[in-house]
Amino acid sequence: MSRDIAVSKLRTHIDELSSNISDLINQHVQARRQLNHLLDPMARLPLELQSHIFLCVEHKSNFERKADPHDVPMVFLNVCHLWHIIALSTPKLWTEIKIDSLPRSTNYITLYKNWMERAGTLPLSLSLGGFLDPKDTFGDLVKQHQDHVQSLTLRWKLHSRPPSHNGKSVIYIQGCFPSLHKLAIYAKGNDVYASEEVLNVLRAAPNLSYCEIIEVFYDEDEEDLLDSVPLTLTSLEELRLGQPQLHDFRYKADVAILQYLSLPALRKLSLTFFGIDSDVDVVVSFFTRSSPPLESFSLSLGHVWPEGFVERCLRSLPTLTVLELCSQSDEFSSFVTVLGTSFNLLPNLRALSLTTFDTVAIDYTAVLQMLNMRRSTLLRKFQVYLEEPLLEWDVDALPSRLLRAAFPDAATKVALQQFVKDGMEIFVGFGQTNVVAIE
Repeated sequence: MSRDIAVSKLRTHIDELSSNISDLINQHVQARRQLNHLLDPMARLPLELQSHIFLCVEHKSNFERKADPHDVPMVFLNVCHLWHIIALSTPKLWTEIKIDSLPRSTNYITLYKNWMERAGTLPLSLSLGGFLDPKDTFGDLVKQHQDHVQSLTLRWKLHSRPPSHNGKSVIYIQGCFPSLHKLAIYAKGNDVYASEEVLNVLRAAPNLSYCEIIEVFYDEDEEDLLDSVPLTLTSLEELRLGQPQLHDFRYKADVAILQYLSLPALRKLSLTFFGIDSDVDVVVSFFTRSSPPLESFSLSLGHVWPEGFVERCLRSLPTLTVLELCSQSDEFSSFVTVLGTSFNLLPNLRALSLTTFDTVAIDYTAVLQMLNMRRSTLLRKFQVYLEEPLLEWDVDALPSRLLRAAFPDAATKVALQQFVKDGMEIFVGFGQTNVVAIE
């Protein structure tokens, strides 16, 4: 009996000592924290300045905003107690996030939920490696913050294909995103999408100012568009549809959805044409209906330019200052000839860029005449990019026929270089190689 009492007393004494040790450890931590506070120069700064320093570090870092303990801003949470407090007290640190693969586990959902909540009511910028499914927990999480999402990027790859409906892939953006100013959608693979789906995406973001939807190809059957309600986006200033540098013209263009759009504030437009004459009617009607102050137009064309493209489409753009044409056609030369003889065509043009997708012959006589006739206009930049298959060969090894067709001869080089000396920026070549550069 006495032994049991002795053991009990020892246990009680051990518990008391353990409690005292725990108290001493806490006191030591507090004392060390107070000492650090006195010695740490960061601790002497106002919280506003501390937050500003963190934001500067984030801005200059090369880290992507991922939920990785070694990346900014997560790394700030694990340095010390003070940095932890500063990070959590700086909502702007948590306004941007990139997720390569959308999470499915509860732990990651909770992590991203906390991340978004730390941003408070500040605008969010989300870059997501996948599609938003309204039935998915993460899709529902984004929907909860949709009022604050200012920038949204969706990317999916071959192994993360979007769901389909009636044989066509679907782009889900559920609900309304009133604060969304920038939207980018990048798809991979040969999935076919309903054109109406793209219009619904745009309807969900009435205040867009920038939008690009790349490699999202549509079925040639446009019946899904017949009952579409016209859409006007009064804030959209830049729109990129299709793939401006696309070499493969097997897919139907994005022009079809323009017949249901009005974009009165549009300043920059990128499209892909397929040599379909009816496309010109759609685009001209779009320009007439929208009457935009368009300044920059980037256009990819197939082997055959649509009839009336120059006369009707480009003549309806008097405010245009930058024109980029990409084509597999040899109609560049006829276009340059028209441009050099008609001052009413693109009167405010400042920069012209021509990109060939093949060994297209360039009429440099027409080029020189055009540049000479446009000396008194605003044109200050002219570029000819000679793309594949020229990239596969060294210039000096090109067959003479290709060399004559694609590159300027010695006399033409001298004439072009004179324009450079007179103040015009001229590039003819491929990659970083400018064959008319003045050495």
